[in-house]
Amino acid sequence: TLFPYTRSSDLSSGINAEYGEPEEQMEVEEETLIDDDHLVIKSCMRIGDLPKHSILKSNIEGIIAVFFVEKPTVAMFEKLLMKLKLKFAESEEGLDVAFANNIQEAAIFIKRSEPFPVEVKVQLTSTVFRDEDVSKETMKSDKAAKVLDRTACLNVLALLRQTKWFESRMSVSLIVVLQLLKDLNKRIPAWSPLSTWSLELIVERCARTKGYSSQPPQFSPAEVIRRVFELFASGFLLLNSPGLNDPCEKEPVDVLGYLSAQEREDLTASAQYALRLMVYNQLYKILGVAQPPSLKRPLQAPRSSCPESFKQKGKS
Repeated sequence: TLFPYTRSSDLSSGINAEYGEPEEQMEVEEETLIDDDHLVIKSCMRIGDLPKHSILKSNIEGIIAVFFVEKPTVAMFEKLLMKLKLKFAESEEGLDVAFANNIQEAAIFIKRSEPFPVEVKVQLTSTVFRDEDVSKETMKSDKAAKVLDRTACLNVLALLRQTKWFESRMSVSLIVVLQLLKDLNKRIPAWSPLSTWSLELIVERCARTKGYSSQPPQFSPAEVIRRVFELFASGFLLLNSPGLNDPCEKEPVDVLGYLSAQEREDLTASAQYALRLMVYNQLYKILGVAQPPSLKRPLQAPRSSCPESFKQKGKS
């Protein structure tokens, strides 16, 4: 678990559940906070990188989605924040945590710096947003009731769909490849524009492409990452490309549609250079680690110099 708590409420038990598969449903329980006001929470689920087991050691972050029976309002947000502060204050462990909040993102941030940095993001949403038809009357009533930002709440529901898709499609070997690409995403500026969701889709597509074989492919992590570099190096992102469809949306959505022309060119050049490094048995340069002692006489390095798109952050 990211934080130890007391199992005294429906909310804390959802956030506090032991690390494992996310809970689909939890018992709906009304909880009186102030006088006759009620905060009705339908369920809590872990979403994002935490249930995917793809968290990097250098960036430990967890996201908890709190589902309300009705559309969450600013008043509910403030009550939930107050309740969380009280629960942590009553904790016997005496955890030293810091709270922050962002109304626009419908998010509460719980941070701990010792013994290592950990951040938990609690986001509020409701399935009512997905089911109702948006009209002027709806927007007007939401504004009068001070309902939280609709886009932020819908993004939480989208992240839930992506998490369920990930659990049904990704294997352990693919998670290893994803972690390598996420590390590359943080070290190499050319790869930083790619979102985690786009990396997940690309890894899954590259690993499950059958080609002319009638049998399901069995690729090792090294083969999958090579296929990822080959995909980008082939000019997949350049003009007139088919794009990358989002399988979790009803309408056609290009997951990579936000990339600029320069970012597409930088990614293509960076992937071409990385592919040459793999051919010359210099994968350690891509991973950003020291040269293994076993490589006493490595093959001749590529003649082309390292492009700007593949230089690591903070290095010239």
